[in-house]
Formats: sequence, C-alpha cells, structure tokens
Amino acid sequence: MKKSILLLLFTCATFLVSCTARTYEDISEPVSAAPTYTANIETIIKANCVGCHSAGGRFPTLGTYEQVKDATQNGNLICRIDQTQSCGNVMPRSGPMPRQTIDMIILWQKEGYKN
Repeated sequence: MKKSILLLLFTCATFLVSCTARTYEDISEPVSAAPTYTANIETIIKANCVGCHSAGGRFPTLGTYEQVKDATQNGNLICRIDQTQSCGNVMPRSGPMPRQTIDMIILWQKEGYKN
C-alpha cells in the first residue's frame, strides 16, 4: 500500500513538473548582435535556399551577397520566410526555418546588410 501511494505521488509530481508553459522566448537563445552576410547569412542561404535559387534555375538566384541583399530589399524574401503577412508560399518549401534563423536575417536587414 505504501509503495502504491509513493508511486502515485511520484507520477502526479512528474506530470505537474512536465506541464509548464514555456514560450519561444523562454527557450531560444538571442540572435547574435550585428550579423553579417559572410559570417551568418551566407550559410543560412546556402543551406536553405540555393537548392532552388541557383544560377540558371526557374527562381531568382540567391548565390551572392548582392543577390540576397536585392531579394531582401526589393523582393519579398523576408515576407516569404517569415510569413507574418500573406505573400505566397512559405520558403523554403520544405517548411519554415527556425524562428532564430529568420530573426537573424531580419536583424541583418535592420542593421544595414553588413557583408
């Protein structure tokens, strides 16, 4: 009987501890200050975008700093990856990038597209 009560208490305590409300801000690390294209953005674009957005392809090319900067300034790159507005299908097509990655690209834009 004593073991059953202890097991029940342990189970209840486990459920109570595991049911905490944590937001994205609680668990994510802050975006690095002043991201640059070379140090941060280029790797993200190569890993998530260049598969479809390469030279000679059907979609706008995102292979260089200037092309990515132009797509961010004059295109809808931020809108397509962030999806806070309706502007077409989310990119990349495989599904949205992690919030921290999107935030880094947005910060790169806000900081003036440092190379």
